[in-house]
Order: sequence, then structure tokens, then C-alpha cells
Amino acid sequence: MRSVPVALAICAALSLQVGAVGAETPGGGRGVFQRWFTLLVESRYYAHKNVPDLVDGNSLVVWATRHALAGHDGRWMKDVELPVFPAIPPVPESVKADALNPRLVSKTLADAEPGDLLVFNRPGMAARMMVYIGSSQVVPSPRKWVVYIAGDRPHKVPVESLREDPLVEWRPVAENPYFMGVYRLEVGAGR
Repeated sequence: MRSVPVALAICAALSLQVGAVGAETPGGGRGVFQRWFTLLVESRYYAHKNVPDLVDGNSLVVWATRHALAGHDGRWMKDVELPVFPAIPPVPESVKADALNPRLVSKTLADAEPGDLLVFNRPGMAARMMVYIGSSQVVPSPRKWVVYIAGDRPHKVPVESLREDPLVEWRPVAENPYFMGVYRLEVGAGR
């Protein structure tokens, strides 16, 4: 099964680089994390200064996870260049105990939730990922979006454009053998 090595590679990279993060909390812990995570991913598209460590989708996921779990004050907001300061509560302390464990949800984009990873694996290349952010938290729109890094800079693309990408290998459809599927960061799974 091709997806198992990809999931393990993503899991290992996130666990090693992020460290402790958290457990799903009924009533909002996971949802609060998702909102901060997707806002931070999207914010990189609008930021003016580069973050040298952001070179691919994996590093974007690690960066956004660390900052979703950080203390959120005015100085932090300036450092990460948030275009807006949202009315999102902090991620509860109780959700910072375990490592992130991505799991395959589906090979169907319709099953994606904000914060899910779209994973692609082409022969001879490292696995690539895009983050499905759903609706924008920065510029309200009925469109659904993905954010990814290519050429050391973030790109924000409407899902409908991605489905019609001229390069078939980047289309998130079950028929694409390079699309490994939709992976969900299960905050706190596995303990």
C-alpha cells in the first residue's frame, strides 16, 4: 500500500520537528487549533517578509503548528505578520500533550476539512503537500482554497482551479495515481 510510507514519513517529520502538541477536546480544542492553523497557513501568502525555514509544504505545516500553539499577543502577531487578529481563543493547554498523527481520511477532496493536507507523491520526488484551508479567514469569499509552497514562496489557489490544473499530476482526484489522498492532523491521536 503506497500511502502507508507517505503517512509514516509525514508523521515522523511532524513529530520530530514539532514535538508535543495535543489532544482533541470535545467542544473546541481541535476546532480552535484548526482555526489558528489555517489562519497561519493562509497568512504566509499575505506576509511581506520571508521565513527562511519555509521551503515546502512540510515546513509550512511545522511552522503553522508551532505558532498555532504559541502565546498570541501583539508582539507575536507582528512577528508572524498576521493580516488580521482574529477573535479566536487560544488553544487550550489541555490540548498540548501528544504529537500530531496525520491519518489518511480519503482520496476524495470533498471529504477535506480546513487544515487537512493534500499529499502528492511523484516518482523521484519527495512527497509534496498542500494545506486545504477551506474558506478564507482573511478575505471573506464563498470559494474554498489550498495553500502550498513552491519556489520558496507561498501560493493560494482556489480548489476549483486546482481540480483543472493543466498538470494532471497535481489534481486532487482519486484517478490521479500521484494524489495520495487527504490526510488529517489528528491532534492527540495514538496515545
